[in-house]
Amino acid sequence: MKHIQQFKLIDGTFETEEARNLLLELISYKINFHAKEKFSNQERFGKDVLNSGKRMEELKEEETALRKLLEKVKSENFRLNVKCNIEIEIINQQTK
Repeated sequence: MKHIQQFKLIDGTFETEEARNLLLELISYKINFHAKEKFSNQERFGKDVLNSGKRMEELKEEETALRKLLEKVKSENFRLNVKCNIEIEIINQQTK
């Protein structure tokens, strides 16, 4: 088995509103995922062991930048070519 595999998640040309819906929904999903992880870790361990809070802030900054870009191109009536690849690296974790 390959140690690194790639998957094509998004590859297409979209109207601005379609791209906006797709991309903001992805970011929203990731923010919600980290919010649940943070809550779960707070309840179980008393702290955010996976640093989900930090990742949520990073994603919110990305969301703000994306909204600004989408607003700009919307007013200029562009179409957007969006590509999103996922790369997964399989790591052999040694037991202690």
